[in-house]
Amino acid sequence: MSENFVDQDPQETQEWLDALEAVVSFEGSEKAQHIIATLIEKARVHGIDIPYSANTPYCNTIAEEDQAHYPGNQSLEQKMRAILRWNAMAIVSGANKNT
Repeated sequence: MSENFVDQDPQETQEWLDALEAVVSFEGSEKAQHIIATLIEKARVHGIDIPYSANTPYCNTIAEEDQAHYPGNQSLEQKMRAILRWNAMAIVSGANKNT
């Protein structure tokens, strides 16, 4: 939606929001999710761009001072890095043969 969008009928918008609240209150969140998913599907059919992101912002809920100290296994991690580098090289090398 455009940042410059001006709601010409805020009362209608409020009625839609109130209707959603009523569905959640009387029929539950599962019904509300179904209605919203159906609306999104219908909007896409009509060519309305609905932003989608499967990624959500990460928020660590454990404070840094509360986290346990874990030094890791340096030897194992070094071997894993070497394997990952070798794998990346093998993939690139294989891709170059096909071009």
